[in-house]
Amino acid sequence: MSMNSDDYKFYPSEEEEQELLKQQAKMAAMGEMIGNIAHQWRQPLNALSALNVGLSFKYKRGTLNHEEMEKFKEKSNIIIQNMSATIDDFTNFFKPNKVQKVFKIDDAITRSIKFVSDIYIENKIKIIYIPNYDIEINSYKNELIQVFLNIFNNSKDAVIEKNIKNPILSIRTFQSESEVIIQIEDNAGGVSPAILDRIFEPYFTTKFKSQGTGIGLYMSKMIIEKSMKGSLHSENRDDGLLTTIKIKKENIDWSYDI
Repeated sequence: MSMNSDDYKFYPSEEEEQELLKQQAKMAAMGEMIGNIAHQWRQPLNALSALNVGLSFKYKRGTLNHEEMEKFKEKSNIIIQNMSATIDDFTNFFKPNKVQKVFKIDDAITRSIKFVSDIYIENKIKIIYIPNYDIEINSYKNELIQVFLNIFNNSKDAVIEKNIKNPILSIRTFQSESEVIIQIEDNAGGVSPAILDRIFEPYFTTKFKSQGTGIGLYMSKMIIEKSMKGSLHSENRDDGLLTTIKIKKENIDWSYDI
């Protein structure tokens, strides 16, 4: 009896395929994060370099004294501490959340903005966000940050690709008696109606293969729908794309440990 090569192929289960997609999404996020670290470190590294040049110049001129050395030490320590804090932020992001915890939505949004702030400034993208400090949710904070970063990075890529003048990203948060609503809107021209329904499909991407994997938005939708029992939806609005995240409030367990 002849054997077909297909008889030896391994077909992963749905759970195994989901786990593989999660790992791929995490690796893609890591690549974005490394780029963001590079942007966030560029300015402090330049500042440290300038301090060293200034110190060397004063030494050669014979004007270096104890007071100047103390100033150099203080300024360089501040820069190094800020760089260390950046690494702590990124390290904490990659720690998996195994247990749900209550956190403020504003904290997750603010941290997400911090991760992309330098690359947004470099591309002259203005972020408009008015915090609402009263909104809390019991969920997986790092996973929600990953969702925000996927959306922020997609908006940034669209702005660059379409050469948008005066690009803006607006973030709004609301809460009703039953749910928390986060709306993220850009002015990057939106998405063609022909493919709008496909942007959350796995491996679907409108970017060049070297620029996108097509799993970021898919995993974002899975995180919101499966882990947080919510919904994620995008639609064309005015001159950009509006993404709405809804998370039910009834998931909050107020008996958490402080």
